[in-house]
Amino acid sequence: MPPKRLRAAMEDGYLNARCRRRDELLRTYGRWCWRMGLPLVWFEPRSPYSRTSRVHLDLFTTPLSLSVRGRAELIALSARYTAAKYASISSYSGVWDRLAPGDAALFARAIFRIVRRAGNYEIAKRPEAVPAGPKVVPFRVARQA
Repeated sequence: MPPKRLRAAMEDGYLNARCRRRDELLRTYGRWCWRMGLPLVWFEPRSPYSRTSRVHLDLFTTPLSLSVRGRAELIALSARYTAAKYASISSYSGVWDRLAPGDAALFARAIFRIVRRAGNYEIAKRPEAVPAGPKVVPFRVARQA
């Protein structure tokens, strides 16, 4: 039987990692998200005794990336909770810093819902293969006259 925080995370879609065994819990939840193909969303304290929280989003557990529309919705959402200088959003991840502890759970839930909404994600593109060809430059010996 998984711990209470882990069960709640599996039901809610985000992990409250404001505890002492944060690393072990995050590793277990990340593995579960990877198996289920879900985005990994969690929040943690900024430091051991901090009142503010940091919220994370990782799409590396899915075959997806955020579309332009999805990033725009996350930017609009984050403007309500934290200053723009404390937010970092890319196609595959996002970090929001200095959130009030009461807002962290609501914000993490909203992130999960936005990322899972149709049109806000797309299948991640694989990098193009390098064309096959000679990898060694031929060397010619100069002839002496």
